[in-house]
Amino acid sequence: TATAIASGNHHTCAILANASVKCWGYNSDGQLGIGNTNQMGDGANEMGDNLPTVDLGTGRTAIAIDAGWEHSCVIQDNGAVKCWGNNNSGRLGQGNTNKIGDGANEMGDNLTIVDLGTGRTATAIAAGAYVSCAILDNASVKCWGAGGKLGLGDGGSRGDSANEMGDNLPTVD
Repeated sequence: TATAIASGNHHTCAILANASVKCWGYNSDGQLGIGNTNQMGDGANEMGDNLPTVDLGTGRTAIAIDAGWEHSCVIQDNGAVKCWGNNNSGRLGQGNTNKIGDGANEMGDNLTIVDLGTGRTATAIAAGAYVSCAILDNASVKCWGAGGKLGLGDGGSRGDSANEMGDNLPTVD
């Protein structure tokens, strides 16, 4: 059974009772996190036990999820954030613009945790159009992705180049 659900642009993800994640719908950019770009849920025998789970890494489970514009993000049981799918403008927070989740060996332990800053973890996550945001354990907010949507007072994108995340990513005032 599902305990949480999020619907993005043409795709949906759910956290199940065992804290695993399954996503279905359009998958042009790997937003389903299943290592390919195959749509799921639009054909016979693609749902239920036949729908693959998202590999979050060894021993990791999800406590929160959101789905944005062709990308998805979770908070793991340890407070870490992982995002996958379309990475235009750096909305996955990886310091580049490479898609993640559309090819083999990109998920699980190979998917880098979003650097929220020294010692910081997330308590809530939001994924929107070209942007992702998290409420951190100290009640501050950090957003990354397309400039002008981040609440940082400038038009610059964050998360699409090296050294923009972690302690270098300002909090929203």
